[in-house]
Amino acid sequence: MTQDRVEWKNGRLDEIVSTRGAHLEHMDGNKWFLSFQHEDGTETALWFSSKDLWKPFHETRPAAIRQQGEE
Repeated sequence: MTQDRVEWKNGRLDEIVSTRGAHLEHMDGNKWFLSFQHEDGTETALWFSSKDLWKPFHETRPAAIRQQGEE
């Protein structure tokens, strides 16, 4: 089972895992907003700049196949 978490390494954001969803929104110019909703009701929000998100590399992945007994 995946557990929600926000991890920092050497004072820098390393990873965010969210089990309740995420929202990415273009704000203006190269500015973006990204929020993650966590199981306990908290939210992690990020504001950042990126030109790369205008035309990102992306792929659609199929749903994970779970083995019997996994949640």
